[in-house]
Amino acid sequence: MAKQPPRFGEFKNRAQQLVQSPTRLQRVVSQAAKKLNSASGDRVAQAKDQLVLFIALLKAWLSGDYRELSNKTIVIIVAAVLYFVVPLDVIPDFIFGLGFLDDVAVIGYVFGQLTEEMYAFEQWQLENDRTPGERTQGEDKSADSTDL
Repeated sequence: MAKQPPRFGEFKNRAQQLVQSPTRLQRVVSQAAKKLNSASGDRVAQAKDQLVLFIALLKAWLSGDYRELSNKTIVIIVAAVLYFVVPLDVIPDFIFGLGFLDDVAVIGYVFGQLTEEMYAFEQWQLENDRTPGERTQGEDKSADSTDL
């Protein structure tokens, strides 16, 4: 088992609170999708597919379409997405060339911990004719403000 990234425990604590507030969680998911879409070049390329899958899973979970996860798993995924959204983490995102390295490491760490769950979600998407970027009923297009 890989060692937990620095400060990830803090993000898990914040994620636990977000899971209890679907409206706030939806804002974070929307912010993550927006940030991912605006991220250019190789900065997040290594983790893009994993992030797209995390975001799609959270949208499906928020809409009630997919509930095949434990609360602990949801919290860990929310923590990874939150880590990506928050610009001031271990390496601030505005540091040119380095800012997303820790984000990529955290996303990879979480994905590695949840490989089976993520595979099951991908299978569910295929069986339900969904693509990773497909909008679900619970998504709010207007949620752009940070409410962390």
